Amino acid sequence: MTELTVKKRFLDTAIDTIIAGCRKNDLQSQQKLYKLFYPDMIKICCRYAGDMDGAGIIYNNAMLKVFKNINRYAEEGKFAGWVKTIVINSSIDFCKQKNLFKRSVEYKEIDEVSLLPEVFNHVSGKEIQQVIAKLPAATATVFNMFIYEGYTHRQIAEILGIGDGTSKWHVSEAKRLLKTTFEKFLQKETRANAAG
Repeated sequence: MTELTVKKRFLDTAIDTIIAGCRKNDLQSQQKLYKLFYPDMIKICCRYAGDMDGAGIIYNNAMLKVFKNINRYAEEGKFAGWVKTIVINSSIDFCKQKNLFKRSVEYKEIDEVSLLPEVFNHVSGKEIQQVIAKLPAATATVFNMFIYEGYTHRQIAEILGIGDGTSKWHVSEAKRLLKTTFEKFLQKETRANAAG
């Protein structure tokens, strides 16, 4: 999992003081913690929800779990990583509640779908997220878990209650759909540059 960059602008108090306040159920400390992690964590929530309404629901549920379980945080690792784990698990729970994974899919080994590297020279991170948000919800969930969170197909299968092959199919399908979308985008841009 990647290291988080926590915004310092909300920290007029040390993080240890905020955590101590949250352990005492201090509302101001909880508000500071909520605001502190919002910019980074809402992006994760949005990846899974596909829209800001769902992302807000996920984030609120995740932060409630943080506040409820903050006494269990053993300070063995980075606090931001602990919060991120709760946010990811809340995001996955949100997707599971939508019953996206009712059927399994037969996966047959096919050639690995790859994206042309030059595509990424013409597409912003925000545009990539917008395209992922348009994937079918089950496919987007598995793709996010595999690519962004680093879960294996076996782990994804266990967490979501699907087969390994179904997980592989969703990742392959996501790559295929992304490739098609980005290649169209690249062709459109190339024609526009040639005309201009």
